[in-house]
Amino acid sequence: MKMEFKVHTYASLPSTQDYVKELAEEGLPEGIVVQCLEQKKGRGRHGNEWVSPIGNLYMSVLLRPGCPVGEAGQISFVAAVALSAAMDEVLEKGHKKTLKWPNDILIDGRKVSGILIEKEGEAYALGMGVNILSAPEGAVCLKELAGENRLAIHPFRDLALEKLGHYYGTWQKKGFAPIRKQWLAQAHGLNEKLEIRTAGYKKEGIFRDLDKRGYLIIEGPEGKTFDINSGEVYFPSL
Repeated sequence: MKMEFKVHTYASLPSTQDYVKELAEEGLPEGIVVQCLEQKKGRGRHGNEWVSPIGNLYMSVLLRPGCPVGEAGQISFVAAVALSAAMDEVLEKGHKKTLKWPNDILIDGRKVSGILIEKEGEAYALGMGVNILSAPEGAVCLKELAGENRLAIHPFRDLALEKLGHYYGTWQKKGFAPIRKQWLAQAHGLNEKLEIRTAGYKKEGIFRDLDKRGYLIIEGPEGKTFDINSGEVYFPSL
């Protein structure tokens, strides 16, 4: 069954994620979308601030996938593939779009979008931020790269939700394999050196693959492989 989204738009909120988590706690159904034109306390992974001025897309979606907790992280890849497909319809040709593990979308090496998935009871809040008309220093917005294509927040939101509904349905029916394939085809830094940093350690290696769970497969200095399921990824080229 195709998901139906019900969008609630607000002028300003502290955080669309926090609001959706409240709605999840109240028992509201899957498909509720909370969008705001401006966030006062937007955040990314690990509580990092997500600068949220007027002019960009900030929305969170309430999902109830009914999957094991260990598979819920795959929703981030579903969202990345969906947002990427939406961007394909507005970007001018000649730009390179890549998906950076675990939750960023880059265009020409600069961040254009971030994704956040958080658990609330049996539900999940899927947060998506996309730079549409403006971007922080070092990042990029779609308007800069759209050429003659018309670009506005709400039409892009609707396009992104259409793609999300499609790929979320694919994931639920066919599992992670088709999502993984599409993500890997756009993966940033595949077969390149990277560094993984967490609070406890730092590791270096070559990004070789994405496994069936969504973990990075890294080839270490001695040729042995290991997997990574959390941490911050840094590429020398960025």
